[in-house]
Parts: sequence; C-alpha cells; structure tokens
Amino acid sequence: MPTPPAGPPQGLPTPDLEMMRAYRLQRIRTKLAALDYAGIVIIDPLNIRYATDSRNMQVWSLHNPMRYCFIATDGPVVLFEFMRCEHLSRHLPLIDQVRPAQPWSYFATTERVTECADKWAAELVDLVQSHGGGNKRLAIDRCNPAGVWALERLGIEICDGEEVMALARSIKCAEEIKAMRWAIGACE
Repeated sequence: MPTPPAGPPQGLPTPDLEMMRAYRLQRIRTKLAALDYAGIVIIDPLNIRYATDSRNMQVWSLHNPMRYCFIATDGPVVLFEFMRCEHLSRHLPLIDQVRPAQPWSYFATTERVTECADKWAAELVDLVQSHGGGNKRLAIDRCNPAGVWALERLGIEICDGEEVMALARSIKCAEEIKAMRWAIGACE
C-alpha cells in the first residue's frame, strides 16, 4: 500500500489562521461587552485554545487548573502559564503578556489553598481594576470554590464565563469552516 502524501489535504482552500484567531477574540470581546463584563478568566484548556491558540498540556489541564487566561473586554490578553513554560506561548500574536501562573487548587497547594487562592485573585483583581473602567463584573468559565470565594472577598462579582464562550463559538467565520474541513480531510 502506498504511503499517503504528507502536507495539507489536497483540493481544500487554506484557512487564514491569523484572520480566524482575530475573529475568535473579537467574538469573545463582543459577548463580554454585550453582557457588561470587565473581562473573563478562562481556565478550561479548550477555551484557552479557542481564545489564544495556546495549547500547552491540554489534557492534563482538564484536571489540574495550573494555567489560565485573562481577557479584558477592552484591554490586554494575559496568559498565566504553568511554571517554566512561559516561552511556549510568547510567540502567539493575540497574547499581550505571559506571566507565571499562581496555582491555587488543592492538588497544587494542599492546606495552603486559601492563601494561594488569595494571591491568584489579587493578581486578577489588579487586572480588572486596571482595565475594567470601574466595572467589577468578571466572567469565569470554570473555577473551584476557593477561587470564587477569593475573588468575591476582593469585591468581584462572578459571572458565567461558560455562557460567554458558548455564545462566542456559536457562529463560525469562513476561515473556521475551512479549518474544520482541513481537520476532517487530514483525519480521512
């Protein structure tokens, strides 16, 4: 049996990935603005990939929230990356800044959960205060109770980030459809 040719699926138009990425971020920001949120904290690795194209340790991160992303409605995209992995996403054009993540889950911190969650929340609250224009409504897609309580103690109103992300992804641009066809073609 001959080996299939390597490379892109034959006969399919090439998606413009830069345009697709920009469209996705704009969809998120449009939904944040429509819901009057200062921004969103994304912890789900699939949502991080959708918003930024960063894809470090996606399966492991499904269980261990060790990386997350803050997207201001009108301001920067800040990726908080797992320790010593900051270099993996610095080249991505939609990410304005990469910082080391502050883990706060029990898996990472054991009895120091509250202390670490407070540090995690303080850094996010600083971003909300710097870029939210006084708005303290912050969407978050998935978070353990310690993180929610830490943000609330600092005056943040937690809003549903899953709704934001589902609405953002509900309408595909032409480039996303091309990319899906490429993925199907590659799998076939």
